[in-house]
Amino acid sequence: MTIDAPAAPAITLDQRGRAELQFLSGLRASLAPLRSAIRTRLEQSGALDDPFDDIESLRERTDAALSDSADLRLLGATLRWSRDRATPRAVAAFERSRDSLEPLALAGAEIDDIVAGDAPRYWSYEFHGTAGGWDGHEHMGFIHHELVYRHIIMAAYGGDIYAVRGKVAAAAPRETYRRILDLGAGTGQYTMKLAETYPDAEIIALDISRSALGYALRRGLDAGHTWRGVRAPAEATGLPAASVDLVTSFIMLHEVPPHVTRGVLDEAFRVLAPGGDIHFSDVTPYRERSTYQAWADDWDAENGSEPWWRTAASMNLSDLARAAGFTDIVERGLGDGNYPWVLTARKPEDIPEASS
Repeated sequence: MTIDAPAAPAITLDQRGRAELQFLSGLRASLAPLRSAIRTRLEQSGALDDPFDDIESLRERTDAALSDSADLRLLGATLRWSRDRATPRAVAAFERSRDSLEPLALAGAEIDDIVAGDAPRYWSYEFHGTAGGWDGHEHMGFIHHELVYRHIIMAAYGGDIYAVRGKVAAAAPRETYRRILDLGAGTGQYTMKLAETYPDAEIIALDISRSALGYALRRGLDAGHTWRGVRAPAEATGLPAASVDLVTSFIMLHEVPPHVTRGVLDEAFRVLAPGGDIHFSDVTPYRERSTYQAWADDWDAENGSEPWWRTAASMNLSDLARAAGFTDIVERGLGDGNYPWVLTARKPEDIPEASS
């Protein structure tokens, strides 16, 4: 079933806001020659020639080869500077146009708040350099999706950066599901693809961010979808046991510490009905990347406010899924460079339904 994508909101920024966001987008795009020069230097140095046993040993080789690289220092400083300024500039642009933008940003439905005031400690981290965190502004969901992503990220990378979410949704083990739980739903990009792929399913969008989740529900309603929004951590959803038949996420696991990832798999097992599936996409393990790609992943994470990327890209998700009780475990890459990486597994049919 094909559903036309909802039209983008008619967003009008003042000239200053447009200019500042366009500058940050152009600055990111202009860094491509630096990346190319750094890759050439690494290849010529021989630092990428031999296989690597772990990311630490690879970084020792590459760091030595680039120890005096002005290109690398400039690239890192520019990326950090631009990331530090993206959210404050977008927030300022929103505030100058609040009268026209706030009606577009209002939450689409009531949210079931399981967290209340007790968010886990890792939630205080400013992921991706988002100043103040994902709830640093009452309308951060709108600001991040419609200003930062639309005007900076999408413009810098080009094309439909959300298309891969549809591929991940369609790669789940079954053609139909009754009830789907989307963990770390954010502003609903992946939730939208799930709704398009499984139009008859009831969908629960779960996230800790109230502002992101509220805007996800707004986007869903604007597209004709009614989702239930639950504000809770993915490792403690507050949902009844055995109440869903697909637990899924898109690029969420690397945003939490490794002990939380284990908790997420345990919680997914609890809320799944017997015979239900998990379908998690995330960053590609270093072992499945080329030597250069592994270095680039790790370096970008180090310079891009990604505190748990390295642990996520180094862990074995299959082992964690097996320890949680899952069977029929499969890991695979879906796109170029094996990105995104997808873990699929099933809760055995013979597990008795537990009480909530």
